Amino acid sequence: MGILPIFNHYDRSAVAGSDTGTGYAEEATSAASRLGIPRGSVLVIDIEPLGTWCSGAIASAFVEGWYDGVSGAGYSAGYYGDATAPSTFGQAWCAAVGDRPEIATGSYLWSFEPSLLGSYTKARSPQWMPNQVGCAENMVAWLYELSSGANPDVDHDQALSKLPLWYP
Repeated sequence: MGILPIFNHYDRSAVAGSDTGTGYAEEATSAASRLGIPRGSVLVIDIEPLGTWCSGAIASAFVEGWYDGVSGAGYSAGYYGDATAPSTFGQAWCAAVGDRPEIATGSYLWSFEPSLLGSYTKARSPQWMPNQVGCAENMVAWLYELSSGANPDVDHDQALSKLPLWYP
């Protein structure tokens, strides 16, 4: 089974500035190395929307810093966020890609929108339809249904085979 390493051990209200993105990337790549995650595997940063633990704001320089730090260490940069074009993540992503087009081709996106209601099974999952950011991107995963605290608490996701997961 493939594992998708997600970095979320950081101050989610501080997602601005290249140095901040690079600093978080250094923490993530160091942890990945200690865990034996091979270079080339994707490391995803969890960019959540506005909430009690997160400002909801993200800056394009942060996107660039995460990309530089993760890819500079030999891993693949990934981003989990609201891939709707008008979202703060979508706007920051498109600004970063406008400045540096290689971020779009060298990174992976995982969207949590649209979040569907229903009861899905592996045999009856929805067709691939994650929201798109509205500019160049490499959308490879979609969290289409939250478990919302069900027992067991398991979200439902789809991922394309080109996502470089970690296979221990």
